Amino acid sequence: KWFECKVRYDKLQENGAVKKVTEAYLVDAVSFTEAEARITEEETPFISGEFSVSAVKRTKSSVRCV
Repeated sequence: KWFECKVRYDKLQENGAVKKVTEAYLVDAVSFTEAEARITEEETPFISGEFSVSAVKRTKSSVRCV
């Protein structure tokens, strides 16, 4: 099953300003809980500071991730 996970965090802009952004990611998981855990594990090394998974929803996708 595919889930769309939205992650909200503070992102450093090119001009040095910090802006709160929300980015969506497609996750292959069996449940909502697994989708949240997987996106948290994947994004932790790339985001400094706090972040939150602001939404998880089941989605139909014709895109195949490799």
